[in-house]
Amino acid sequence: MSTVLSGAIADYHARIEADLGAAERQVETLVARQHERAILFGDRIAARSLRPTFLTEATYARIQAACFHIRTAVSRLGAAYFGDAEIMREALGMRDWELELAAIPTRTIDTSPLARLDSFLTDDGFQFVEINGESPAGMGYLHRLADVYRELPIFEGFAAAHPVRFVSPLEHTAQMLIRTYHGEHGGREEHPTVAIVDRLDIPTIHEFRITQGYLERHGYGCVLADPRNLELGADGFVHADGRRIDILYKRVLTNELWEMRGDCAAFLDGYRAGKTCYVNGLRAKYAHKKAIFALLTDPRYAGILSPTEAETVRRHVPWTRRLREGVTDLDGSPADLVPFVRGRREHFVLKPNDEYGGAGVTLGFEGTQSDWDAALDAALTDGDYVVQRTVKIRREPFLVQTGTSESGAGGAWDYVPTVIDLDPY
Repeated sequence: MSTVLSGAIADYHARIEADLGAAERQVETLVARQHERAILFGDRIAARSLRPTFLTEATYARIQAACFHIRTAVSRLGAAYFGDAEIMREALGMRDWELELAAIPTRTIDTSPLARLDSFLTDDGFQFVEINGESPAGMGYLHRLADVYRELPIFEGFAAAHPVRFVSPLEHTAQMLIRTYHGEHGGREEHPTVAIVDRLDIPTIHEFRITQGYLERHGYGCVLADPRNLELGADGFVHADGRRIDILYKRVLTNELWEMRGDCAAFLDGYRAGKTCYVNGLRAKYAHKKAIFALLTDPRYAGILSPTEAETVRRHVPWTRRLREGVTDLDGSPADLVPFVRGRREHFVLKPNDEYGGAGVTLGFEGTQSDWDAALDAALTDGDYVVQRTVKIRREPFLVQTGTSESGAGGAWDYVPTVIDLDPY
């Protein structure tokens, strides 16, 4: 951590410690305003810490550059291999129905225009652990939460003493939707109408409404729609709530869509018709599979990367492989994959190839050897898991109230070592 950043954080904590009574009242405000403004995942608020995470401009620039090179590397792999169904099945774990959907022609060039590179801060930088390339959440929460922080007296005082800015992922998401529609898709409406499409009985409904309100305030019509309630108009466009949809902002996961495909004919027919611009489209599965990092870190496939892309992968992407019997490359030497990772559980993480939110993840260092053996055996039976080298995550101290009530009040103050989910969009 740089001297500038550590000094700024120390100053923020000192402002909290200077008047813990006032700080407690501001925690109550932080919690209350999240409820008032529906910054909620279901009924759960997003933040209880008076201090947000800070990055230096230099770190932010390094993250931007790394994200760019990872995205170009994924695009390069796509250009070389995504048309090869055998490689897509064996190396990436794409299923036949996923390949069928991904093969539907679309005018959108980028496989995954909206993605989140899930990552952690480490002692010497940052490491990406997977790409949420299909339907990343959180942009709306962060946008609205930033306003709450900027209203807190402690943050106001800090901002008066330190140059600080907030980069809104929701603002960039809106720009991406419009840019993709006008640029790649060739849409001609100056103020296109957007439909945010997902099941509407899920915990992220609050974020959909935040995004809807943001788009409407900027002059874009926006509706929330269940994929089963869409219609395909005679004009070839998708329609929702009686309105023609120019941009379909797909938040429903492709797996869930496939499970209810019998009720989603208009969604799929509209995609095939190509009049409505879908973001993200059905090709986003390519980037979303966790095994995309296996392609990035395997010399059999990654030899086509540029020197800069290869160096970015080396520095910021942990070694990853689909879990299968056989010999693979490990740091330039052959290794019999299953026995190797079985005997070194503290160095590896096991993940389902196509899940999200941490579902099904086994951390080798957390359990016993028998736990690890059982997880590996189950994953080998299932046949669609990846194993990834463990990332040494940095924990940064935050001064927070511990053991607080729902209102945020009543707990003792303590410095709590905290994992930083970086997760750039």
